[in-house]
Amino acid sequence: MSESRKNKLAVTSLVLGLVGWSIYILQWCFDLTIGIFLAAFTAGVSAVFSTILDLIPFVLWMAGIVTGHAALSQMKNSGVTRKNQAIWGLLLSYLGLFFSIIFVVILILLIFAGVGVGLFDKIIPFFQK
Repeated sequence: MSESRKNKLAVTSLVLGLVGWSIYILQWCFDLTIGIFLAAFTAGVSAVFSTILDLIPFVLWMAGIVTGHAALSQMKNSGVTRKNQAIWGLLLSYLGLFFSIIFVVILILLIFAGVGVGLFDKIIPFFQK
């Protein structure tokens, strides 16, 4: 395999990490501004699309991790010393994956905290009327 092909994997890892973070930040900005009003007007239908958009960075970061490790493996076997792009791609992808996992854990803990204080006992009878 040629050296330019190996570097393409490193560039791909870096681009996937950057695009994943860009979509993640734009999604948060949208959710905190227009998304709130849009969810109110569409009765939550936009929440489904928001959830789908929340998964896109996760998938991009997973692909960035795979391509970054593949690039480092190919560089190790060929003796190429320019590993910066692959390392930055891995760093961005792992950080994004870490923050996503932390967010999901906090969300689950908040849901269980709501159940623990009896919050859902007050909501469920409201919907049964």
